[in-house]
Amino acid sequence: MDLQYALLLIGFVIVAAVVFNAFDRARVERRFRRDDPGRADSSAANRASENNAGPARGLHDINLPPLANTKRKLLSVGNWIKQARPALAASPKPARVPPSLGEGFQKQLKSLEEIALMPLDLGGGYQRPRSGRDAPAQPAAPDEKVDFVVQFVGANTVTRHAALGIYKQHEFDLEKPRRLYGKGRKARFWSELQHDPEQAEYEDLKLSIQMVDAKGPITESELHIFTQLGLKLADGLQRTPKFRVPMEMAIERGQALHRFCEEHDVIAAVNVVSSEDRVFEGRTIERIARKLGMQFGAMNIFHLKNDASPGCRHVFSMANLVKPGDFDPNAWKDFKTKGLTLFMSVPCAHHPPEVFDKMVDTAVILCRDLGGQLQDQERRALTKPGIDVIREQIQTIEEKMDSFGIAPGSETALRLFGNALIS
Repeated sequence: MDLQYALLLIGFVIVAAVVFNAFDRARVERRFRRDDPGRADSSAANRASENNAGPARGLHDINLPPLANTKRKLLSVGNWIKQARPALAASPKPARVPPSLGEGFQKQLKSLEEIALMPLDLGGGYQRPRSGRDAPAQPAAPDEKVDFVVQFVGANTVTRHAALGIYKQHEFDLEKPRRLYGKGRKARFWSELQHDPEQAEYEDLKLSIQMVDAKGPITESELHIFTQLGLKLADGLQRTPKFRVPMEMAIERGQALHRFCEEHDVIAAVNVVSSEDRVFEGRTIERIARKLGMQFGAMNIFHLKNDASPGCRHVFSMANLVKPGDFDPNAWKDFKTKGLTLFMSVPCAHHPPEVFDKMVDTAVILCRDLGGQLQDQERRALTKPGIDVIREQIQTIEEKMDSFGIAPGSETALRLFGNALIS
């Protein structure tokens, strides 16, 4: 009975928190409509120094900063109008209407439901390998949406030492990400051999290679080398190799994935720029950022951490708008800048339109507290219609990714677009 009372109490606390968050979001939207920093004069930003640019690209986070020379696309109101929707220039869409309390409540309930349905760890304390101290877990088995897989069929038990011994002799002939998985004889769940205990034994094995990476789609030559490794493993372990799809289909799939990545590897960003006669000071930036829940971390920039929902472990990030883009934590007292940039990786975000909304809300508060104005990546004043344009682009990307079968923020999306995830 005590357990039932405790569960009821927890339920009431969650509902109260949801209602409070929805009310707070509605209040922020009302402030946005009242303040509308995008209406401020943008002439000062147009006279900004030519040295101002996005922060340097780093290797410590999925949310890579928006650089002019990066291959990643940067969402822009102007480019979207010219290339995708020319009619918008003559007839802009009305500003986004902030959700009512009831709509916000429903969104929060949906997020809670998704968190509640996240898979439980049934591995008896087994923790899947991580690429860094706090990095999201790697997949426990091959993902046939992005992996070419060979399964080794047989009745005999395979030891970790025997399988890894053959695999390690030949894996370095491959350039694409590859993994060897086993289904434990006792635990009966899939895991990656490289991170398992030495005494582990397996009743089933799978070898996988990713069909696309930053260098492009897998080639026939790479597939041939991978196939030879699979045959050597099968021979050494006395098992029958079973390729999940033909090689020709794998090459076609790799090319399709490559086109998919090129189209959707997109960063959304908004800038907070100071007026002509003032600058943003380091201590003030740090104080406001922490008040907004952002933490100073990887790449010496600020991040809003993602501790609950799937997707990138950083919801979005904030960097210095002036090169090289980072902050010096040992010189907050003397630090000054003319602008900040907030950015997110669209394909790595869970429900990217909602993440963008949160990022814009944060930028609006920064504008108010720092005395700046909101601008897009072309240094033009960013008003509510412009925000709606960017949000519509993000919504389109989400819909296209879903239709392709790879949802934004999913483990599959993180593998394709989050190759810079290092702590």
